[in-house]
Amino acid sequence: MPKGQVVKLSSSSYVPEPDRVLITTAPRDIYEGSHDHKKLPVFTNDGFLDGFAEYTTDIPDIWKFHTRQRDYGFAFLEANVPGPTFLHYPFNETIIDHLESGQYDVLCISAFTWTLPWALGLARMAKSEYGIKEVWLGGYAVMTDEPLIKKVFDRLFWGYCESLLRQSIGISPTSNEEIKHPNLITEASWLGRNTKTGHLIFRRGCPNSCTYCADPVFQPGGDYPLSINAINQILDFYKWEGIRSVYVSNQETHMLNAFGKEVLYAIKSRGLNFGMLTSFKALAFRGEDGMKELRDSGLSFLLIGLESLSDKNLEKAKRKASQELMEKTLNLLRKLNISVTSTYMICFEDDTEESIRQSKKRIIDLGITVSLFNITVPLPGTPLYYSYKEKGFINDWNWSHWTGNHLVWKHPSIAPEVARELLAEMRGEVNHPHYNPTLKSEWDRNLKNIRRHSEHDSLRI
Repeated sequence: MPKGQVVKLSSSSYVPEPDRVLITTAPRDIYEGSHDHKKLPVFTNDGFLDGFAEYTTDIPDIWKFHTRQRDYGFAFLEANVPGPTFLHYPFNETIIDHLESGQYDVLCISAFTWTLPWALGLARMAKSEYGIKEVWLGGYAVMTDEPLIKKVFDRLFWGYCESLLRQSIGISPTSNEEIKHPNLITEASWLGRNTKTGHLIFRRGCPNSCTYCADPVFQPGGDYPLSINAINQILDFYKWEGIRSVYVSNQETHMLNAFGKEVLYAIKSRGLNFGMLTSFKALAFRGEDGMKELRDSGLSFLLIGLESLSDKNLEKAKRKASQELMEKTLNLLRKLNISVTSTYMICFEDDTEESIRQSKKRIIDLGITVSLFNITVPLPGTPLYYSYKEKGFINDWNWSHWTGNHLVWKHPSIAPEVARELLAEMRGEVNHPHYNPTLKSEWDRNLKNIRRHSEHDSLRI
């Protein structure tokens, strides 16, 4: 059976009819008009996630890149739990209209840590003004130790809970083999060209134990793999829709273990190229021959967690990679002509302004195309959170600030306003073609290809 956990905060064992259940994400206009909160540019006006918007806010518009994608977890729920009404990044007014209709007995809210204040407010209002009997909470917000959660919500859903949610609304549970993969076609404006990619997740969660990461807490040990039948079905759908490239979005993708090879064959046999989210550990495990095999099978793009170029930071965070290993791997990937985007965290406890600025040039010199920078956040439930809380470091309990754009804890040498300046500097320079020659060369190559195709089409006409 799929993993997951339900924590009941009230004694109720109420089982609503499926069609009396309303399930919603945060609204796309969350915190709009509030003097205390600033809406992040992560939700598009038509109700999708823009996965790159906040990382390019400090560069000129001409160089910015965007994505338009669904929320993965919410999409899996919608594909596998029939009956409820699902609202995917609606307007706040749409949520209220549904509550006012009187058609629902249970409200389920999917929330990130930074949207918890909104979720608490909606839960209270749903019960007091619209007669909702119970409010259930899922998503990373369940991991916070905010005391109001126990007073406002009736149930918390931890991890990937399609089967448990089905049982909670009176539907038979589903096995791992029966889990369906949702449509996760993503549109992107990326390095001068517009693309459509089919996102693929064949194993959710992460079995590692990095001290700052919420995934091992949300779903300890990760989830079981989806069935190869579910993978084949979604790949056939993507192929039918004209998709030419797949992005494997496992937290740590192993494409050369037993099941990974089945997935790799399924992708390759359909003539699709692919990119993937992975770790240095997973890449290094198979060595240079393994990386070449992936390249020859269609791998053209990687998103990989660099996080820090300090071995001291990496060791404290229990990262299973060293600076030397990461640099050797990146050099090899560059030789294999595999484009690399990295995630990177600034303001670890041992970072200084000087060390962060020094890492800027080092990241560029490693040939990384784009880096997704965040300020280190001690996310609730993680070892880092409990360590910082015990030390009395955390000094900003406004959950809406826990986004990676604010320093919410007392750093030994970096002030919050300086952290924001450093974040803007890193994002604005490493992700700007004027400073990053690897990024510039990819922009130029893409624009050259676009012009060549345009001229070819003109000649055909």
